[in-house]
Amino acid sequence: MDLSPRRLGLKTRTADAHHALDTMIGGFDTAENYARYLDGMARFRLPVEAWLATQPLPAGFEDWHPGLYAEELLADLDDLGLAVPADLPPFVLPEGSGVIGLHYVLEGSALGARLLAKRAQALGFTDVRGARHLFAQARNFSNWRAFSDRMENVCVYDETAAAAWADTAFDYARNAFESSMNAHRLYRRPVELRP
Repeated sequence: MDLSPRRLGLKTRTADAHHALDTMIGGFDTAENYARYLDGMARFRLPVEAWLATQPLPAGFEDWHPGLYAEELLADLDDLGLAVPADLPPFVLPEGSGVIGLHYVLEGSALGARLLAKRAQALGFTDVRGARHLFAQARNFSNWRAFSDRMENVCVYDETAAAAWADTAFDYARNAFESSMNAHRLYRRPVELRP
């Protein structure tokens, strides 16, 4: 598949950070592993989405809306009987006007959500119980395409700043998943769907 120039540039510049996150997340083949994944995703997306809600969209994106999944994540946590993570570190922003890089990471997660939704479904988690956020992302793949088109066509684009913001998002996510893994090591308990 041929990637557009800006998408290829960001993919290349952020490959190491993206790979480090994917390696940390790994796969989930048990309900307990899925609970760890869900907790890590909440620790990542909830603070980032809260910050995004206070920010204007970048120039050239005014007719587009990012995919936000906090509501679905909160419902999924509740389904598994998991507490909403507290005392989350703030999302610290890099210098420059590279918010497009942050959106690149968030919208690009729809690509992986398709695979992760299938894995979650194999464990009994669905679009109405426990994996709403994954199925919502997977169904919203058209938003990724719309974002990619706009990214290629905006007049003002700073690839260095966008890559820095994308790397920051990948690093923040990796720290969130690492924090989740540490928390789950301390408080192991079986996870079951509530009736």
